Amino acid sequence: MNLILMLIPLFVILFFLIKKKHMLVAGLAGGVVAIIISWILVATGELETGLKFADINNFIVNVGIKDMLSKYLVPVIYAAGAVMIARSGSVKALIELLNRKLKGRLPWLAAAIVLVQALATYMAGLGAGNTMVIAPLMFAAIGFIPEVVAAMAIATAIGFTTSPASTETSLAATAAGMEVGDFANMMLPVTIIVYLLAAGLAFYGVYKKKNVVRSNEQEENEFASKTNKQLWSMVVPTIVFLVLVVFGGKINGLFPIPVFVPMLNVIIAAILCVIFCKEDSQKVSSNLIDGSRFILTTLFGVGIFLGFINMIGYLGTFSELAGLISNAPEWIVIFLACLLGFVIAIPSGAFAAGVLTLILPTLVLIPGLSPIAFGLIAVSVGLGTQISPVQINVAALSEGFKISIFEVIKGNSKFVLITASLVGVLALIVGIL
Repeated sequence: MNLILMLIPLFVILFFLIKKKHMLVAGLAGGVVAIIISWILVATGELETGLKFADINNFIVNVGIKDMLSKYLVPVIYAAGAVMIARSGSVKALIELLNRKLKGRLPWLAAAIVLVQALATYMAGLGAGNTMVIAPLMFAAIGFIPEVVAAMAIATAIGFTTSPASTETSLAATAAGMEVGDFANMMLPVTIIVYLLAAGLAFYGVYKKKNVVRSNEQEENEFASKTNKQLWSMVVPTIVFLVLVVFGGKINGLFPIPVFVPMLNVIIAAILCVIFCKEDSQKVSSNLIDGSRFILTTLFGVGIFLGFINMIGYLGTFSELAGLISNAPEWIVIFLACLLGFVIAIPSGAFAAGVLTLILPTLVLIPGLSPIAFGLIAVSVGLGTQISPVQINVAALSEGFKISIFEVIKGNSKFVLITASLVGVLALIVGIL
């Protein structure tokens, strides 16, 4: 009975989200219900104290907003840099070059860009910042194709849940009792397989719909009269920025101290925009500041929503759900844990690591869970976030492809569910073995 009470706020949030209400409306409704239920649980002896005004403020301001703004500073910096570069014309110049060199081979281009996104996410341990850089490039070259968007989402989810640089991998490795590097190496075969499947999905989507793929010949092209040499010059900021985003961490290993840190990478890109794109420094500065507005606004809203989710966590909802799994037959425990992580991530997947912190402390108490089990659980959570209306990467895809968040989720759903099912099958195999 108490578990049913604990689940009511979650169902309320899901109901409002399904009705396409704003996430803050859904969060507030669920939060109010959580407050009421907290005091009911006090009366039944399940909680020592209910949610008070100070608790509510702490969950929203410190646990929600403060955490989101502090943990996503790198995506904010890179997102601003991506907009700055795009508005300087560098991305359009690259697309013009690609259209000249790869006519008739755009499926391969789409697959390659997905792999760039995958590699960038794996190297950085974060997805949204890279998406803000790469999604506009993909959109300019290909246009909106659901399979392409889904491929980027899946590659991103696998990247940040198996990367040795991510919080998610660190949490899963700790739960598994392994060093982060060893844990990431163990998960590498899964990472590579899913990356290749994502690239294949993008290839298939473009090949199937090649008659509707965007082409600069179909619209006024301001770069048509430029020579290849001029275009390559303008592309320099984009190429350098992508290299620094993807390989900056490895390059830093060549120096006694880190050199190519996020803010310096953006400053380098800004200088290159002035030099190679002939853009006025005043305009470049303005573009950099303007470029941060979308992701900062999104982070603020998601932070508030995450505060409401943590109010539900205060009730013990997620630990109770995780505890139920321990009563299942041993061979199906890993599968059920993956399913739980996937489902919880849909309404509360603003920050995948946050979901893992809600469920892993209970799951780690279940005897017999192998290290690979925690990796599969983390991957399942990551996949669930890609059909969550409050996930930053979903918002970044929405902005990059110029579609609504719910269009992103609709397009992602089928392919994310298929990928999650494959992970579930692997979880069953691991459980049986």
